[in-house]
Amino acid sequence: MIKEEKIQENKLHILGRLSAGLIHEIRNPLSVINLNLDYIKIYKDELNPEMNECINACLESSERINQLIENFLDFSKKNHSTDEYASINVVTEKAVEIMLATCRKSNIELQTILQEDIPKVKFQTLKMLQVFLNLMTNAVEASLSGGKIILRSYKKEVKNDSFVFWEIVDNGTGIEDDDREKIFTDFYTNKETGIGIGLSVCKMLLDEHNAELEFESEFGKGSRFIIKFNIGG
Repeated sequence: MIKEEKIQENKLHILGRLSAGLIHEIRNPLSVINLNLDYIKIYKDELNPEMNECINACLESSERINQLIENFLDFSKKNHSTDEYASINVVTEKAVEIMLATCRKSNIELQTILQEDIPKVKFQTLKMLQVFLNLMTNAVEASLSGGKIILRSYKKEVKNDSFVFWEIVDNGTGIEDDDREKIFTDFYTNKETGIGIGLSVCKMLLDEHNAELEFESEFGKGSRFIIKFNIGG
């Protein structure tokens, strides 16, 4: 066990050093992409709505990458909390805007069922957007063409305390029983691409906001991930 923990520690150390060098290299091509997308937008009146939607989604995603870079660069600095009471529904709608083009290309239906009168929750908006997008991306990748993803938000009483819940449900491949204990572990993935830190990052960010992440899944039938937010912050 100690040997495994040491190997894991070394992996994280190596990843940190690699990331520090890569992060600056990412910014240059990202700037080129942004410039070209902005140039294409000059001719937006000549493009069909679907093309304009794709361009806007690319720009949104590019901005998200920029924000992730800033988060990385600020990681070792003293933390200045920018938590605020914000709407889960507003962040969800922003995530849907970003993911809509991807879902359409993959022929996946994206449905939202958002309770209108739920209270605001204290969190950092950009970090919560990152969590939602990670979970939505996983759902898309787990879904087959013709699949369906449902996003829900609602308020619920649990043992005389009030909580806001956010959940995402897909009818994709599901999670095998042997993988249930591993999915929140750094570097674990059953995908051909990726390094397996998406869910562990989600859990880390939610822990920072005193929120809980749970899941239910049946292999071959789909998964349901649930976030429970403490209304009190």
